[in-house]
Amino acid sequence: MDRRGFLAGAAAAGIAGVAGCGTASGTVRPPRVPENRLEEGGWERTRADTEEVLSRTVAGVDVTATAVTRVYDDAALRAAVSKKTLGALDAPLSNVFASRIAFSPNLADIPLESAREELAERAGEVARGQFESQLSSAGLTDISATDAGTLTVETGEAASLTEYSAAFAFDELSFDVRGETITIEEGSVAVEGLLASWIHDGGLLIAGGAYPAENFARTVDRDLSEAITVTVDVDLGLTPDAYREEVRGIVRRVE
Repeated sequence: MDRRGFLAGAAAAGIAGVAGCGTASGTVRPPRVPENRLEEGGWERTRADTEEVLSRTVAGVDVTATAVTRVYDDAALRAAVSKKTLGALDAPLSNVFASRIAFSPNLADIPLESAREELAERAGEVARGQFESQLSSAGLTDISATDAGTLTVETGEAASLTEYSAAFAFDELSFDVRGETITIEEGSVAVEGLLASWIHDGGLLIAGGAYPAENFARTVDRDLSEAITVTVDVDLGLTPDAYREEVRGIVRRVE
């Protein structure tokens, strides 16, 4: 993939192994997301619902799990960065996703509490493994996962929270400024992500996302002649703290 699209295949596909890659059949209600907040923030849904059915035997009980996922990109951020770089960088930079896993029998109907917890934990482990795999597939390196305890979601439940940090090496960027080609050498940018999972209404909700963890600013000097040197300052004005709070706020409101 084009490494400049460093999150195009990361958070957007972060839950792919749990949610599958087929079109949802409508057998499970998709996760409910904060549509108003997403719309106001300039987020856009990037793909149709996906669905996958998995079967396991837990504590002697045959359990079927059906997962449905929705993915959104921060289109407003993408457009703003594309404009600032004169189109040289036009790729998703921040993504969120939400997945609902419905179980048959319902988790609440499984007689042993230990079995219910084991099933939920197994699904959470699969989600975390797939998220890390997709981050790696998208070109991120130095991926580090940290158990961040719990996150209280809008419905009052405590979600298990894992936070991620990584680095992404990008290719050189070139764009024209008044007829002159300005090139920014390749480098790397820090990325952060999070993944939360919690039991809700007899099923499991998994939500998370990834976003730039630092601003991108470079100064480029270009010699136009022996006597003239042009200095170009490139500053994307990225605000990692705001992105982090935005992603956490969306995740907290998934139902």
